[in-house]
Formats: sequence, structure tokens, C-alpha cells
Amino acid sequence: MLPNKKALDLIKIYMEKDFTSKNLKELIKKLIESDLLVKTEDGTFTVRSEDPEELMHSRVGALTEGIEKFAVPSKVESIKNPKILDLCSGMGYNAVSALHYNINSEIDMVEYSKEMLFLSLALDIPIKEHFIVKNAISEFFKGNLNQKIRIFNEDARITLLRKDLKKYDYVFHDAFSPANDPVLYTVDFLKLIYETMTDSGVLISYSSSIPFRSALVNCGFIISEGPAVGRKRGATLAYKNPDEFQKKNIKRIPEADERLIALSTVGVPFYDKNLDLNSDEIIKNREIDRINLKNLLGNKCYSTTRIKAGKIDEKLLKIQNENLNSSEIIKKMKKIYFEY
Repeated sequence: MLPNKKALDLIKIYMEKDFTSKNLKELIKKLIESDLLVKTEDGTFTVRSEDPEELMHSRVGALTEGIEKFAVPSKVESIKNPKILDLCSGMGYNAVSALHYNINSEIDMVEYSKEMLFLSLALDIPIKEHFIVKNAISEFFKGNLNQKIRIFNEDARITLLRKDLKKYDYVFHDAFSPANDPVLYTVDFLKLIYETMTDSGVLISYSSSIPFRSALVNCGFIISEGPAVGRKRGATLAYKNPDEFQKKNIKRIPEADERLIALSTVGVPFYDKNLDLNSDEIIKNREIDRINLKNLLGNKCYSTTRIKAGKIDEKLLKIQNENLNSSEIIKKMKKIYFEY
């Protein structure tokens, strides 16, 4: 799900003008009049996506999402000077939310679209910390570096290979839907994230995608069910090495999802070994991997319907009654399943 091209084209026109208050207000006015910028239920604005029926944020609210999906679950206020990697920063709602809960946050914002960053300058997010983010973005467009909030306008795969990255306490993973654009949901990319995190670091994503959660388990994360904000399914929290306090907050994901990740071809994750494939190539390769797995399993391959319904070997089902977290259950189920 990408931003609407008409919106991007209109923003580009204003990027070539002086960054005056008058021009920025005029941009917002034209975007609203063109029905390209939409007010959500909390009063903040979001952009229509390439599918004009879809928005870049849920209708519950762009700011509400930033707060309730990222800032609050991360417990960003619990660390004195948290280091945050904000992937797919967009208009800056997640960064603003983090600063609102902890003004001492140091944030690396990664956003491929200059237009979305520019749009943040024109918006008035109703939290005073937006001024801090606006200032960093303004400095970025002037070619200056802000040490508190660094902005990387590039493919996040390039960013994660940089040598000057910090060790992150939190990773806000707010990429486009993995079903259509899995580039930042591959095992190989998530391994890089894992390596850049502090020992007790946590990754947070709105996505509850089965291949995504499967990849997180593959990388060594302990996955946990997060809050559902404006969606039916919960978000995902992934801990690198949870401390005792974090362990108390870990929640099992739905049991059917555990089984799908462990036993179904649906649980086959995305791969991008050299971090250079496009979405279509990544999706195509995964389909081949799914076919290969199905052929390998042969007659013992369960259908997705049976797995969801729990109509599988009792030995596997009993694992879900053990006092384990979801990652441990998935690994144990998979190990036993592939042994017989």
C-alpha cells in the first residue's frame, strides 16, 4: 500500500516552492479539496493510498495509531534516553508520539518518500512535540544534520547496513502491508534489525501477518500479541531477549496462528538473501518455497483448514497446553512435526 500518486505529485509541486506558512497551508487546502488528505476520527489527517478506497492510517486516527500501537506498548517512558529506529516514518506520527511520552528519545527516522516527510511540515499534529520533528525535517531539507532526530531518506535495507547506527531499544516497524510489499518483512532484513537492537530491545509492528511472525520467530525473537487499534487483529511485539519485567507483559498470539506458523505452508516466511529483490520477486520466491515444502511433506501435509480447526496430531496439540511463550511453542511444534 503506497501513498496516492496524485497526492505525491501535488506535494512535489509545493516542494519546489518556498517553505512559507502560506504555501504549506495552501498545499493542505488543495489536498483536502482533492479528497487526497482525509481527516480521521481523532482529528488528525492521513493520505489516501494508491487504492483510493484505502487510507495510509486507520480511520480511528493517525495520531491514535502512533500512540496506541507504538508509544504506549513500547513503554518508551521506562528508559531514560531510549534509542528508537522508526521505520517508514511517513508524516512523523510515530516519532511525535514517542517524544510525547519521552522527550529524551533519540530517533532515527527512515522514510523513502521525501513527499511524506515534507507533508509533515504542512500538518499541525496536535501535540507540541511535533515542533521537534518538524524542526528535524526542516533541517534535513536544508542539508543539515540533527543529532537528536536523524533522518534517512532511503531504502531501509540500505539504512540497516550503515556502520553508524545506534543500538536500538525500540524499533517501530510501520512498513506497508507484507501481502503486497514484503521487502521489509523478510528474514534477512529482520535479522539485521535483530542485530542492531539492545539485548532487551523490542520491535513493534501493526502487522499480524503469519509469514511476518514466522520470520520473527526464525530470527530468534519472542513474539507477543499486541493491541488491536482500528483493526480486527492485534499488533505484534517482538522481544529480542525479554527481561523479567517484559516477560510479564508477553501474551500468546492466537493458537490457530501458532499452528499455522509451525505446520502450514502459510507460515513460510519471505526471504531476500542479498537485500536487493523487489516485492514481486520476493513474493514469487516464497510461492516456490511453499510448493517445495508441500512436496517435501507429502501425505503428512495438513490443510490450512485442518490446522486452523486444530484437527491435527494430539501430540502436537498438547504442546499448546504447556507453559511456554508462542515462539517456544512454534519451535517445538515444528521440531516434532518435521521429525516424524
